[in-house]
Amino acid sequence: MSHANTVPDASGCSACGAELPPGSPPGLCARCTPQGQAPKKTIRVEAPAHETAESGTRIGPYKLLQQIGEGGIGTVWMAQQDEPIRRRVALKIIKAGLDSAQILARFEAERQALALMDHPNIAKVLDAGSTPEGRPYFVMELVKGIPLTTFCDERRLSICERLQLFLPVCQAI
Repeated sequence: MSHANTVPDASGCSACGAELPPGSPPGLCARCTPQGQAPKKTIRVEAPAHETAESGTRIGPYKLLQQIGEGGIGTVWMAQQDEPIRRRVALKIIKAGLDSAQILARFEAERQALALMDHPNIAKVLDAGSTPEGRPYFVMELVKGIPLTTFCDERRLSICERLQLFLPVCQAI
């Protein structure tokens, strides 16, 4: 059975589009989950109130305006820089409470890898640092748009069309 024209939705497997059992979290179906691995679970880590980023918080010369993304270890914010240059940027900060040596090393590796990349399809790293509490962050040029997955879903792109769109992303990396 071919899944070439299947477009996953919120109730389907994100890889093949197969229907997930009612009440199951979004993600992969049993067939698409690698053997021997349980589906990933989200673990919520509560941070002390003074370490939680929110709109209006200042991190160095940057004022957080709006959360625009979130991943496993970090949160991305649209931020305003006023000095020495006035501009909007994207600021990624490690989540409070995720300060193990392994996670900090992973964040630092991402920060360093992005800083070394030079390609028109990759946002440039502009700055990096740590908060007074020791949470690392980095600042990138702000690229406005919608997530690639949303673009594909809204246009009901086939798997083949999605892969064609993904090729320039792979070439950039």
